Amino acid sequence: MSGEYGDAFLDGMRLRGDPPADRVIEVLMAGHEVNEARALLRTLVENDQPPPSGLPPEVTSYLQASASLDATAGETLVKGQDLFAEHGAVMLLCLGCYSLPASYAAAKGVVVLHRTAYLERRPAKRLFETTQMVIDVMTPGGLGPGGRGVRTVQKVRLMHAMVRYFLQNDEARPWPAELGVPINQEDLAGTLTAFVWGTLDGLARLGVTPAPDAQEDYLAAWRCVGRLMGIEPALLPKNMAEATTLRQRIEERQVAPSAEGRELTQALLEMMQENSDFAPLKHVPAVLMRHFLPERVADFLAVPRYSGELAVEALELIEGAENKLLHDLPVLTRVARSFSLHFLNWMLNVETGGRSAPFVIPLELQRRWGLAKPASIWQRLAEWFGRSLRGLFGARAA
Repeated sequence: MSGEYGDAFLDGMRLRGDPPADRVIEVLMAGHEVNEARALLRTLVENDQPPPSGLPPEVTSYLQASASLDATAGETLVKGQDLFAEHGAVMLLCLGCYSLPASYAAAKGVVVLHRTAYLERRPAKRLFETTQMVIDVMTPGGLGPGGRGVRTVQKVRLMHAMVRYFLQNDEARPWPAELGVPINQEDLAGTLTAFVWGTLDGLARLGVTPAPDAQEDYLAAWRCVGRLMGIEPALLPKNMAEATTLRQRIEERQVAPSAEGRELTQALLEMMQENSDFAPLKHVPAVLMRHFLPERVADFLAVPRYSGELAVEALELIEGAENKLLHDLPVLTRVARSFSLHFLNWMLNVETGGRSAPFVIPLELQRRWGLAKPASIWQRLAEWFGRSLRGLFGARAA
């Protein structure tokens, strides 16, 4: 398998973007004013509703063609999404404290993120968008017909294509040819493996190891996402062994110190610390990054070193609020879970400035993760009464 992921093959993948989505942007830019095209794309990317009517035919054709999913993937997809429903809160923490900084360690790919995200000084927006995409595609039903996950992936592809277009047509700051195409196929595959392998490895490092079959199902669910994302089939690992090999090959080729990676990591850490209004948890992200990342990578990303005793101290202060059933888990696992719930609650309630659709976690996932309190008897009665009235008036209207 390492031969299939050789340098010649991966070098070729660095020269390839996402032709179907790229064609849409090229057509839009050729036939519209830049501001008009940007407004149209903003409507698609920032609007949480299904695509509006009256879109240019090129956009409509793209949306129709990019929504198809292999009909045979249904059962495996559901199993993979079930794993996320069970462990999703901590998996999202692994995403923020493991997968994202690991991606920032890729010295070539991180240049795109630095130019488009960090210089806008919006690390929170990047985290919101990434977390929301994972929730949308991994929520049961999210990749079904008309599912929220399908729409999210389509929008992300168009956003990537727009970034590629502007970076490659920026006369003031020409794109370096040695970096390959912005957001190229190798970088997309590296991100996908970081989301899958990094999340599962993060769980294992916290003492939670899903069964091998469950891990394979989770990878299979992400293969479905990868196909919708426009990743070349040859870059979609068929099993966890292949995913490990691909991850290792991309790391060997791309992981290296860079000023951009260090700055993005610091911005991410500062954002997570600043928005942790519970003081004992402020240093947990850095502790977890050091726990997850190889020491060399954590060092060149300038992740601060804090004593592991901080995790114990934080746990002692929040222990009274923790479910007693969790007390048999490792200390860092319990701290990670507490921080993940704390941070997801912040993301659900923070003011985003109106630029993006609100951050959404389906109510069923909120309940399973302990974010939403069970409805009281009075709330359930009110919901039943409301449904009854709607049913009554609906029947009369019919």
